[in-house]
Amino acid sequence: MSLRKTYEEKMQAQLHELKAEIHELKEKAEQAETNLQLEYYTLIDELHLKLETAEQKFELLKQAKDEKWEEFKAELELSWNSLRELIKAITSP
Repeated sequence: MSLRKTYEEKMQAQLHELKAEIHELKEKAEQAETNLQLEYYTLIDELHLKLETAEQKFELLKQAKDEKWEEFKAELELSWNSLRELIKAITSP
């Protein structure tokens, strides 16, 4: 299996994992006190937007020719890191 294919499969799995984490956060928000729910839902909306951006970049990466693939990989990794940092900020006490 090529390095590119391995990377794409890894990113696909990580995006799927992120969707599950966002779903868990949404469930947690539903259980939260009323004053915290708005904050949670605002952050979850932001996560959804960032996830959409990452998924779009992932699609571009999968369709990219070899010479553009590295460029799209770098963009995807920036989106990924942004998502992870936001989730970390939300879930940290």
